[in-house]
Amino acid sequence: MCGRYIIFTSEEYKEMKAILREISKHYKTGIGTFSAGEIFPSTDVPAVVNVSGGTGYGMLKWGMELYNSKKLLINARGETLGEKRMFSSLLESGRCLLPANGFFEWKDKEKYFIKPCDLQTFYMAGLYNKDGRMVIVTTSANSEMEQIHDRMPVIFNQETGRMWLDKYDSGLLVPYQKPLEIKKAG
Repeated sequence: MCGRYIIFTSEEYKEMKAILREISKHYKTGIGTFSAGEIFPSTDVPAVVNVSGGTGYGMLKWGMELYNSKKLLINARGETLGEKRMFSSLLESGRCLLPANGFFEWKDKEKYFIKPCDLQTFYMAGLYNKDGRMVIVTTSANSEMEQIHDRMPVIFNQETGRMWLDKYDSGLLVPYQKPLEIKKAG
């Protein structure tokens, strides 16, 4: 599960700054309603999408309305994407990447900050629809994450993220295998 994540824009996060600079080229008022920091469901978030075989950048709203209700679906289980009508049609043309510097999870009312140890900026797998709304794709937790929660976002580096954008491959939707930094958030 992923209920919040974070984007840092200080100078040491050059990859994130480059993504945000690309997005800002397409929005007259900076980058729309986005502001760096902790990202909550129902907000506009920066995304990397596949556009005519190349990479595009844009803003998507986090959460898809569930069957004409006010409830927002913010995550989608990677294992069942092809079985769910809501997502199966998005597997070919609605894949995206959500750049992040960390995500949060809760256990026993304690908030934890989690990120890959080897990546300052990473990408979470996502799906988006024609209305510009997206969900984060999740998978089962790796052995480190299991201490906090049984699910985690599908995490990519630039190379595997590009593979996700280029072609749907369920084999990419696996738990992150490298070490994670997990610490209590203040």
